Amino acid sequence: MTPHPPPSAEQGATVLQPGSREERAVQWIRDDEVFIRMTRAERFQHLTLIVCFVLLVVTGLPLLIDPAAWLKKMFFFESSFLWRGWIHRAAGSGLIALAVFHLIYITSTQRGREVFWALMPKIKDATDALESFGHNLGLTRWLYQRGVGKKLFDRHPYWLFRDPPQYGRHNFIEKFEYLAVWWGNFVMIVTGFLLWAKNVSFRFFPLWVYDIFKIIHSYEAILAFLAIIIWHLYNVHLTPEVFPMSCVWLDGKITGRELRQHHPLEYQELLEERQRRSALAEKPGVTDENGIPPAATS
Repeated sequence: MTPHPPPSAEQGATVLQPGSREERAVQWIRDDEVFIRMTRAERFQHLTLIVCFVLLVVTGLPLLIDPAAWLKKMFFFESSFLWRGWIHRAAGSGLIALAVFHLIYITSTQRGREVFWALMPKIKDATDALESFGHNLGLTRWLYQRGVGKKLFDRHPYWLFRDPPQYGRHNFIEKFEYLAVWWGNFVMIVTGFLLWAKNVSFRFFPLWVYDIFKIIHSYEAILAFLAIIIWHLYNVHLTPEVFPMSCVWLDGKITGRELRQHHPLEYQELLEERQRRSALAEKPGVTDENGIPPAATS
């Protein structure tokens, strides 16, 4: 269900009826209210991933392509190739340490478990992807305006995809990217280790398998690089709603207005929770499921 958002500053002349949902929304979730979306531990993990990823790309590209001019300027001295290898392995080790840390974080902390399960795909994510594609493409609405399939669309207006899907805490793109990081890390760490420990590889595998590891490692790196540059940066930072950059990865904060615009289902859940606590607080002697008066936790 789409929440009824409070009016923006530009709509200051709007009259709110006393007791209406809009009036309660303004009262309980202000547009300038700040919520924590990424904790310090999560921002640390994200920043570590950025550093490791950039170092791995910069030190790995010279092995895949003819070094561009800027790469030649970086690796111009006699021992530069040796340093490149050391930095690449150090960044790879950092990526392994980060994967272990994150695994501990999502299994041993309540916040980590909540984040992990919130990022797991659900059936709704498949329908969200379909609705997003249909809404952005606009093909069915174009056909409908020209009278093609009008009776069908009148009976099943869902397929017109007039509105974009409503998202909760995470949309299907964020969930896909999270799983892609897990898969990419696994592939890169395993193949990278076998390329690094040549003696171990040749003890168990023939040369042609080692060459396959090299190909997999190289093309997975290119895929990850393109996914970050083309998809992640646009969806998170270059999209018109937050251009030129979302600052969540720096301060971990999101405002009530941003929450309402980008995560309306989460906004609605929070609003309903506050309404429930407010209603309980008006009843003397009533406590929540933990035996605590709602007013004490609101």
